[in-house]
Amino acid sequence: MSTSLKYIAYLTLLHLALGVAAYFLIGPTPWLLVAEAGLLLSAYAAYRLYRQLVAPVSLLSRGAGALADQDFSVKMTPTGSPEMDRLAGVYNRMIDQLRQERVAGRQREEFLDQLIEAAEVGVVVLDFDGGIQSENSWVTARRQRHPDFTDTVLQPALALDRGAQRVVTTGDNRRLHIESATFIDRGFERGFLLIQDVTAELLEAEKEAYGKVIRMMAHEVNNSNAAITSLLRTLLEAARSEEPGVPRLVADYVPTVIERAEGMTAFMRNFARVVRLPPPRPEKVDLNEVLRGVGRLLHDQLRQHHITLTQSLHPSPVVVRADRTQLEQVVINAITNARESIGTGGEVRLTTLARPAGFEVADDGPGIDPADSHLLFTPFFSTKANGQGVGLTLSREILSAHGTDYRLRTGEDGWTRFQVRWRD
Repeated sequence: MSTSLKYIAYLTLLHLALGVAAYFLIGPTPWLLVAEAGLLLSAYAAYRLYRQLVAPVSLLSRGAGALADQDFSVKMTPTGSPEMDRLAGVYNRMIDQLRQERVAGRQREEFLDQLIEAAEVGVVVLDFDGGIQSENSWVTARRQRHPDFTDTVLQPALALDRGAQRVVTTGDNRRLHIESATFIDRGFERGFLLIQDVTAELLEAEKEAYGKVIRMMAHEVNNSNAAITSLLRTLLEAARSEEPGVPRLVADYVPTVIERAEGMTAFMRNFARVVRLPPPRPEKVDLNEVLRGVGRLLHDQLRQHHITLTQSLHPSPVVVRADRTQLEQVVINAITNARESIGTGGEVRLTTLARPAGFEVADDGPGIDPADSHLLFTPFFSTKANGQGVGLTLSREILSAHGTDYRLRTGEDGWTRFQVRWRD
């Protein structure tokens, strides 16, 4: 039974008892009417006290229940008691403030949710145990596009200490910056992950760094080679004119020096091509025709190394928008790398796919050392003794400019595949 009901029951019983006692003590006399009038006045006074004391307490109780249910629409009405009215005023102002803060909080949450969904940044919210509770559409899209995204990105991210940062390389050679941070939820610390694709920024920084080095090297070496070549050609002409003293010495050594100097010029020219790569000029290109053409071009070279070239092309044209010349260079580089990896006796297989549009250059050579897999597209990295590391760097620049996804890896079956896919 509530306090208000107890109070009413008490007053009722008390006044009934007093009325009965007055009737038996005074009897049916005019004084009985006076006693009954006094009891009525007492009942009215008790009712006024109830309105001023007990009723506000009951209303406060209902207000507390409304607060517990997060219902901020219940307010207290004035009772006539100055003390209780002040309390009611404080309660009503608190309710108004809570309601306004709740509305503002919901608006901020909706804005934050829209901002997170629209941002080109992955956001993963963790639960109190460190597991994944929710993720935005950026992360979901990459999960669907790349089945290995969870293993290559999310698992290393979950292992990060709070406040730590890391850059990981995905299977399609994208560089993702991961940051682990925390926020306070209901008084407890929770974690979240920010994942940002920094491939373009890192590529631009790398390109700017090695571009300065290449331009400096090209300037110095080309100037030196020009003077050396000019001098040696003059000496060679003197040797061929059979002038006394130096003809035999010059004739024996100068051609080799000239050849080496010209080789150095070609070497530097290859590096400079990466920096001066022009933007692509897209046009409609059939990938089947590109692979057939490059296959015919390199067929004799592969045959000299006893390498079989097979083609598994889609029966219908696979049309993409690309710079044909640059795309042919990518395929030439891929087949050349495959030939050098095989050495002698093996197979190179060319394949095209329609959905999504793309192609694949595969070989059955010794494969890629897992320790080198993350360095394959690093500028000027090469596993060959005399390699310049220009081929894959140039291919990376071309494919990135075309907006494609690409990867180079050795599968469990021992075949090494260079895969290129156009994004829908």
